Amino acid sequence: MALPCIALGAYNVLAFFPVLVAIRWAKTAENATDYSLNNTVRNMLFLPCTRDQKYGGKQVIDSFFHRIGDVLSAALVFVGTTYFAWGGSGFAVFNIFVVCGWLVLAFRIGREYKQLAAAGVPPGPQLLSVRTRALPSP
Repeated sequence: MALPCIALGAYNVLAFFPVLVAIRWAKTAENATDYSLNNTVRNMLFLPCTRDQKYGGKQVIDSFFHRIGDVLSAALVFVGTTYFAWGGSGFAVFNIFVVCGWLVLAFRIGREYKQLAAAGVPPGPQLLSVRTRALPSP
């Protein structure tokens, strides 16, 4: 949860106080946290998984989803500059909304991770079948 909070602060600085010194410090804090803490925490998410899930899922995330993120970022820059005429502050405001969604997602993943770790049940099809049986039928 540290990186989304730092990113939220950094993009607020970029959007509402666009001074070069403030931007430099905000982006330095965000990039340093991303490099040092985020990689470690991302790998920790795979601890309650089985071996197949761990190495198969990690490979898909590290290759496919990172590339899709790069493509979506390029598309956002194209659309933002071409159709909305956004400058740096416009993209920062958009990123504030993205980071708010990221905080919600990080909170939910953290809550799910704690439940899985406490139960000692690796995620997988057996977990899905337990959850679908617990849901009320329509």
